[in-house]
Amino acid sequence: MSKMESSDLVRVCEFNTSKSYINFAFSIFKPLFSSAVIEKLIFYGSSGWKEDLLKIIDADALPAFLGGNKTDPDGNPLCKTFVKHCEKIPESYYFNIRKELLSSCSHLKKLTVQRSSMEEMRFNITERGSLLEWEFELKNRDIDFSVYFNSSGEESKLVETVPKQRLDTYYGPEKNYVKCENPGIYTIVFDNSYSWVHSKEVFYRIIVRKPNE
Repeated sequence: MSKMESSDLVRVCEFNTSKSYINFAFSIFKPLFSSAVIEKLIFYGSSGWKEDLLKIIDADALPAFLGGNKTDPDGNPLCKTFVKHCEKIPESYYFNIRKELLSSCSHLKKLTVQRSSMEEMRFNITERGSLLEWEFELKNRDIDFSVYFNSSGEESKLVETVPKQRLDTYYGPEKNYVKCENPGIYTIVFDNSYSWVHSKEVFYRIIVRKPNE
């Protein structure tokens, strides 16, 4: 029979990582817990936890890989007949198994947007009704994207044509266009100013199509 009580369930925690990292992380979150909860928490390194497990669980009920005597009928200490161990998830279970395609296309250009910065691309559209088309894919993470227009060349008179939106191309490349109703300068902006840590790699192609194309 097991000697474990419900009040003991939170007391035994095994961590294979360095105990110093656990203590550091816990020191940050400790103020969020009540004293009653803190008293029930015990953190272990790579040793000591098996002995304490045996104090609250009978050895005959505890799997051998956790320090007890219980094994599978064939003697396997991992007790796979009743313990489900973590395994690599088969790709057939993935919601998305798409491989990044644009990064491998030789005809696409690559743009690196450094952390806390942005990159702008300006296009002088001379014919009314032209299309400014874009297609891009990020190597990882996301980025803010927007399109602006001005007819005078003065930045103070920028008009937001495509509102800024944060895009993640994990599920597929971003493809779209804007119809240039008025001639002028159209500016595409890849904005990574919100990220203080990561730079972003963008694989892209941008095409200006005239009205008769």
